[in-house]
Amino acid sequence: MKKKHGIVLTVFAIVGIAVIVVMQMMSAQSKSAAAAAPGQGARGPVAVEVGAVSVRPMVDIREFAGTVKASYTYVISAKVGGRLLSINKRIGDAVRANELVGRIDDTEYKNALDEAQTQVRVSRASLQESEAQLSHTERELTRARGLVDKGIASQAELDALQTQVNTQRSRHELAKAQLEQRQVLLDRAKTNFEHTQLRASQAGFVAQRHVDGGTLLPVGGPILTVVGLDTVFVELAVTERDYQSLQPGKPATITTDAIPGKTFEGVVYRKAPFFQSASRTAAVEIALRNMDMALKPGMFARINITLSSEGAARVIPAAALVEKEGKYSVFVVGDSLKVRSVPVQVGINDGQYAQVLSPADLDGQIVTLGQHLLRSGSVVTIAGERQREQAASEQRQGKGR
Repeated sequence: MKKKHGIVLTVFAIVGIAVIVVMQMMSAQSKSAAAAAPGQGARGPVAVEVGAVSVRPMVDIREFAGTVKASYTYVISAKVGGRLLSINKRIGDAVRANELVGRIDDTEYKNALDEAQTQVRVSRASLQESEAQLSHTERELTRARGLVDKGIASQAELDALQTQVNTQRSRHELAKAQLEQRQVLLDRAKTNFEHTQLRASQAGFVAQRHVDGGTLLPVGGPILTVVGLDTVFVELAVTERDYQSLQPGKPATITTDAIPGKTFEGVVYRKAPFFQSASRTAAVEIALRNMDMALKPGMFARINITLSSEGAARVIPAAALVEKEGKYSVFVVGDSLKVRSVPVQVGINDGQYAQVLSPADLDGQIVTLGQHLLRSGSVVTIAGERQREQAASEQRQGKGR
């Protein structure tokens, strides 16, 4: 029995030793893998491709999306109520400034105008009568004063005439006020009568016809919507990043899917003075002439604007950039094919090349492919050079044979 227990203990001891050895081996392998930096250790140098700093012109062209809008839109509406007798414009028709486009039944307004004109004539006659009576009474008062001075007339007669003059003056003022009041009513009647003729305030095109002839219109009832198309605006939303670059007068090129193959030239016209809190964008208007009326309000448009340009910019391939937390860096190949990470400030980036604003002394071979496997101090092998060395070696071996 004791012999069996001894055998069991021996087996457990052997198994325990084996487990410890395996764990130590795994730990050693793990430490070895962690200690080997990318591009170093057992894996050897990292094969990369490189580029160089060059000088070339750079242009930062940004594309935006926007919507075409009319330069102005207004509604011809009824300024007086009544039945619409006629309307002579339909959708798409051109209208001239002050052109007659329709009529409202003017019977009641014509009668009101005639009545107001009659009332004004009556008031003028009353005013003239009061002026004549006032003038006559004032002359009598003047004569009575002379007679009182001579002792022919009494003071009572003079006081009575003075009272009559004051009364006539009051009547004259009343007649004058009545004439002014009725003149205002006449002007209003004239205006209402003129408003029965529906006219366009500005030239444009009929975008919408709201009613037809025979409709009983309330005051303010819409009749036609007119839009101006000689000049149109493209409205776009821009972020804080681009807002300062879009100054009024900056040229822009506009294209639209509705008119393929044709471009339109415009300029930045106005910028909104605030940003929408929900989208963090501000509205910008691009103005352009639309003499052929090809662009219509509501069309989707693409706008290309040159934000900045540089005639001789120091650039590197854009693929060389390594971005981390909004900052850029590149790997530069140094002595012994070891790389170092260099922070850079980027200017214009067109996707193929990126302008380097700093450091000004950036030079040498810049890693453009394989940089995600690198860190400062990594050893690399340049793909093209390895192929050239291999070809030279094969050539030497061939000559030796």
